[in-house]
Amino acid sequence: MKKIVLLLIFNSIGFYSIAQPDSIIRQFQMDFEAYKNSVDQEFKKYKAQNDSAFLHFLEQTWKEFEIFRRTQPVRPKPVEQPVIKEKEDTIPQQIETIVPIKSSAQVEKEMPFPELKEAEAIKFEARIISRPFNCFGEQVECYYYPDKLPRLTFINENSIRQFYKTLTKNDILWNYNLAGFEKFKTRHKLNDWGYYLIIKKASENIFPHQNEQILFIWYALLKSGYQAKVSYNNNKIYLLLPSQQRLFNILYLNEEGTDYYLLDNQDKKPGELKTYPGFFTKNPKIISFKLNELPVFNHDNIKIRQIAYDQQNIQLKFNPQLIDFFNTFPQCELNTYLGTPISPENIKILDNLLNPLLTGKNKRVQVDILLDFIQKAIAYKTDQEQFGKERYMFAEECLYYPYADCEDRTNLLAELVARYTQLATIVLNFPEHVTLAVNFPNNEQGDFVLHKGKKYLVCDPTFINAKSGMLPVDLKNKKPKIVVN
Repeated sequence: MKKIVLLLIFNSIGFYSIAQPDSIIRQFQMDFEAYKNSVDQEFKKYKAQNDSAFLHFLEQTWKEFEIFRRTQPVRPKPVEQPVIKEKEDTIPQQIETIVPIKSSAQVEKEMPFPELKEAEAIKFEARIISRPFNCFGEQVECYYYPDKLPRLTFINENSIRQFYKTLTKNDILWNYNLAGFEKFKTRHKLNDWGYYLIIKKASENIFPHQNEQILFIWYALLKSGYQAKVSYNNNKIYLLLPSQQRLFNILYLNEEGTDYYLLDNQDKKPGELKTYPGFFTKNPKIISFKLNELPVFNHDNIKIRQIAYDQQNIQLKFNPQLIDFFNTFPQCELNTYLGTPISPENIKILDNLLNPLLTGKNKRVQVDILLDFIQKAIAYKTDQEQFGKERYMFAEECLYYPYADCEDRTNLLAELVARYTQLATIVLNFPEHVTLAVNFPNNEQGDFVLHKGKKYLVCDPTFINAKSGMLPVDLKNKKPKIVVN
C-alpha cells in the first residue's frame, strides 16, 4: 500500500468553553499545539485505518445476520451450605478430568486494503467546546469537541457512512481526546472494558441521541485500534464487539466463527441485523474483560464490612467506585474472574488476621487454615437467592457481599493460596459444583487430579469441614473441566 502523507491544515481554530476559566483555555491551547507537532508519529498507529480507505470499505453491500443469545447454565446448588462427612469415604482416589479448551475470540481473515490514488488532506476548521464529564468518580477534563457535530436524521448504510465521514473532518481533535483517555486508562489501571466505559461516558456527554452515541463509540474504538462494528434494524443502531472471553445472556451475531456481542442492548431479541461483512483493520485489538490488576479509583468515603473468624472481628474496607465498576461487567466465563488481586487495603487487614495463624505451619496445614477461614467466615447463599440470577464474582466482591457460593469462594481461595503459600492452583468445574485444586511440593495424599503431569489435591472452600484432599463422595465419579487463569 502506498505511503499516505497526511497534510494537516489548521485554519481559524476557535475555542470556547462552558464555565471554564481562562487558565484551562490556555492549557488546552498549549497541549493541543504540542499534540499537533507530534501528530505525524501518532498517525502511524492508525495508518491501517485510513479514513478514506475505510469509507470505501463501507460502501460494500451490508448483509443480514441472525441474532443469538448464549444462556449461562445454572448449577443445581444446595440451598444450605453443605457439610462434608469426614468418614464417608476415606480412600483417596484420582479424579478423571476433561482436557481444558482455551476459550477466546477467533480472529477473522484480513480484508484487502484499497489503494489510494492521492494523499489525503485533512482540514480542521472548528470552534472547540470544553465540557468535562465524570467517570469513575473523577472529572475528565481533557475532553474537547467541535461545536458542529454530525446528526443522524435517518438510518441506513449511507447515513452511517456519512456520519463517520463527518467525524473525520475533525479527526485530529478526536485523536487528541483519545490520547487523553488512554492516559486516564493507564493512570487508573483500567482494562479494555474500562476504556470502553470512558468512551461511552464521553459519547453521552456530547450526543443527545443513543444512535449517535453508538456511532461515536464505534468510531472512537476503531481509532483506538479495536475491532468493532455497527449494525442496524428499523430505527435503531447497535454496537457489535467481539470479546476475548465468552459472554452469557448477551445477544450476539456470529460471522465466520467470531461472535459479535450487542453489549449495550437491553431490548428483546431484535431479529436479524444488517452489518457490513468482514472487517477492515489489520491486527485489531479484541476487547478483554480480564483484570490482571485492580483499577485505582478516588473516593470520598469507604464501605465497611465486618467478618468474624477465630474469635476475632475484622473490618474490611471497600472503595464504592470499584464495586460499581465490577457491577458494569456482563456475565463472563469463569476464568475471567481468576487472577484479579484483592485490594491492598484488605490484604493488609487479612494479613493481620491470617499471618499469625499461618506462621510456622507447613504448606498443607496453611491451606487447611485458609479453607477453614472461607468455609466459616464467608456466609453461604446461592447467586439466585442473593442476586436473582447466576453471577460470578471477583475475589474482592466475595469479601464485600454478605454471601458467596461455590464459584466465588473458589476464586477467593485461589487468591489467598497464591498470597500466603505461593502454590499453583487450578479450578475444577463440575456440572453441579466448582472447587479448587492445589499443587503441593510433596507427594501429598488425598483426592487429586493430574494436570500437565502434576498432582493437584482437591481443596473445597464450600463444604464445611472439608480439608485438603477431600472431595464429596457424590462428585468422585464425575469428570470436571479444568479451568486455568
